[in-house]
Amino acid sequence: MEDFKETKEQIRKRHLLMRNDMPREERLALSDIISIHAQKLIKLPQKNGHKVRVYGYYPLGSEVSLIPFYKFLLKGEVPLAFPRVQGMSMDFYQVFSLDDLKEGAFHVMEPDNACKKAEWEYALCFTPGSAFDREGGRFGYGKGYYDRYFEKHPRLLRAGIAYENQVEEKLPTEDFDIPINYLITEQGISCGKEQKWN
Repeated sequence: MEDFKETKEQIRKRHLLMRNDMPREERLALSDIISIHAQKLIKLPQKNGHKVRVYGYYPLGSEVSLIPFYKFLLKGEVPLAFPRVQGMSMDFYQVFSLDDLKEGAFHVMEPDNACKKAEWEYALCFTPGSAFDREGGRFGYGKGYYDRYFEKHPRLLRAGIAYENQVEEKLPTEDFDIPINYLITEQGISCGKEQKWN
């Protein structure tokens, strides 16, 4: 067992402080680059005979903004859904425009009540977080929403979205931390432990 000098909470806090300290202009410029890399990943479902469907997230605070990517998807009529939190559970709802999003829990933009629940067995799920590693490790924000959702929907292809400075060599993950399949930063796309989609 590896000996880690920091706890999960310390790692999470350090990366959030680092991310929040990045100048807004730098974050936006890097977000544009990451959005371009994200476009490359949507070709993967087609190679495996699946229709392209995307679960996204709306950026909160200093998170990577995939807004340019979402506009690209909507223009191409690619099915797109965003999460809505209710209590301790999270589900995704399809949107046809970014105007379908309204401020919800934790001041996050969520699909309004008119949006229908998306229950796509195969979809690309672009996932935010506080810290990642290149073996598929991901730390969220401590609430476990994504881990619980991934446990219920194991066939989703999980893509972590981060700035390069959020990437650690190795995170002290636990059994309940569901790994991501891909990590996308401004430097490109890297693979976690489980990159097959079957």
